[in-house]
Amino acid sequence: MVTDKPEDASPKGEHARLDDHSVPIFEGGKSRRHVRQSVSRFRAISVWSAFRYRAALKDLRTFVQFAGWPRSGHSLVGALIDAHPHAAIAHELDTMGLFRKGIPADRLPALCLANAAAFTAAGRHWNGFCYAVPGASHGPAKTLHVVGDKKGDWATRWSAEDPALVSRLACQSRLDCRWILVTRHPLDNISTMSLRRDRAYDKLRISGEQDMGTAIQSAQQDGRIAAEVNDAMIADYCALAASVAAMKTQMPSEKWFEITYETFTERPHESLERLAAFLSLDPDSAWRDRAAALVKSDRNKSRHKLSWRDDQRERVAEVIAGHDFLSAYMDRA
Repeated sequence: MVTDKPEDASPKGEHARLDDHSVPIFEGGKSRRHVRQSVSRFRAISVWSAFRYRAALKDLRTFVQFAGWPRSGHSLVGALIDAHPHAAIAHELDTMGLFRKGIPADRLPALCLANAAAFTAAGRHWNGFCYAVPGASHGPAKTLHVVGDKKGDWATRWSAEDPALVSRLACQSRLDCRWILVTRHPLDNISTMSLRRDRAYDKLRISGEQDMGTAIQSAQQDGRIAAEVNDAMIADYCALAASVAAMKTQMPSEKWFEITYETFTERPHESLERLAAFLSLDPDSAWRDRAAALVKSDRNKSRHKLSWRDDQRERVAEVIAGHDFLSAYMDRA
């Protein structure tokens, strides 16, 4: 049963350590894993990267960070921003974690660009998806106005652990710090979190199965992938929502951008133009059209792949009603 006990979204266990950091390993089409490296290594990389990419970073104006939940569309939205001629978005870097661990704010852009460049060099694959926009200017060979990181769930977790983190970033950075919140219907978001728990789902996708629907059903029948919504994922979703609400109070409204994943997939051209305006990026029509072509309509609702109890649905309805940034889903259960 889902309990009413307040949950805490703060990092737990080894993920809470402040002397090392989880970093993605890009391995082409099989990319999906992380390793932990020392924070001192990141300090050295930040100095080297700042020197290596000094020309690309010299006209930088904005540092953008995502907030929210895992499995809500950050990877796609971040990749499409990265395809802009004057933007670079890191993949799976968790810059707010690095900032919490003592990396100076003004070193973060160079780390983001180094990560984005490595992701591009490896083909921009992650968990069985390719995040390359054909014909777009991914990579560091461009003058940047915007740089950032898409790891929104971990930015939110670190903010839960250190509530002053968002304000401290804005105070210590020489750049205009902005935030993007991508929401997805909580029923679908939580279902996907449950499906992809323990990574069996990701392994299946990377394996290249032709009929993913049949493969998922088979994996659910033999217990490799969840067939029921996990209560822990509901609790985690609710805890992250509470942390998002707290983060939102720490900045002026013009620094905060909200968009639903459903709106983004239904109207990608319009959504990309809104994002460009928020980030003060040139609404380059070639970028917009190429990026929009990569977007697929979100018709396959993951909520239907798992069974839900009535009390679980009631808990989700409560969290929707409790937060203004989820109001789009009030009548869409």
